[in-house]
Amino acid sequence: MEIYINEKVIDTDGITDKNDILELVEANLENEIIDIIHLDGVEVSLEYFQENELDLERIDEIKFESKKVEQLISETLKEAENYLPKLKNALNNSAELFKDGKEADASDLLDKTLEGIQWYLEVINGIMSLIDNAELKDKGNKILSDFTQALNRAMIALQNEDYDYLGDLLEVEMVKYIDKLRDFNQELLEEY
Repeated sequence: MEIYINEKVIDTDGITDKNDILELVEANLENEIIDIIHLDGVEVSLEYFQENELDLERIDEIKFESKKVEQLISETLKEAENYLPKLKNALNNSAELFKDGKEADASDLLDKTLEGIQWYLEVINGIMSLIDNAELKDKGNKILSDFTQALNRAMIALQNEDYDYLGDLLEVEMVKYIDKLRDFNQELLEEY
């Protein structure tokens, strides 16, 4: 089996375990992250490679493609920059639906919006774990903490079926934090 990192063959004498392969690959990366893996020409994700039983003896070639951490951060932040306004609109639409007494539609939209918010929070937490700027990290952590508290208040209002209050929370407080997250996202983009 031949193993490549960005088209360069690496020495794998005696290595047959996928965890050992990953350790070897990661040891050969400098300020980079594994982006894509090709198993005999078939593209798979790092998660797929890690989580699935693979018969490595039947694989002739494993190619790892990496990206610089800064490039990955920048690409992700640009994607989030386009996504945050959609979340803001969805929060406003959910608020209107709750205020209009359309709880079922509002709840469906809010569920989808919360999935998007969860994606963004996971992304931003991952990015913050990679950055060195302590001031930006502290600022991001404060915004995320405040946003999480507002999110908790919204969930309590939803559980208590206090839909008018929930609508107000979504429309005013949650949207305000989406704007703060958008500003923070922009600061991170300027940094990277």
